[in-house]
Amino acid sequence: MMMYLLYILIGLLIVLGVNLAITAFWAVHDMYVHRDREDQDLTTFKKYFVKNNNIPTKMSDIFN
Repeated sequence: MMMYLLYILIGLLIVLGVNLAITAFWAVHDMYVHRDREDQDLTTFKKYFVKNNNIPTKMSDIFN
């Protein structure tokens, strides 16, 4: 029984890790594409990361 919970937890961590890696990739890609219009800094990365993220970052986003 305990091994099943461990497998589920590891699976969720893998899914979340891959999602964050893909989201970060697309955020960097968007920063590169729009580099002539915007500064290359952390706030620009955050803007595109939030735009590309498909997992809610706040509990209130789940219920909207």
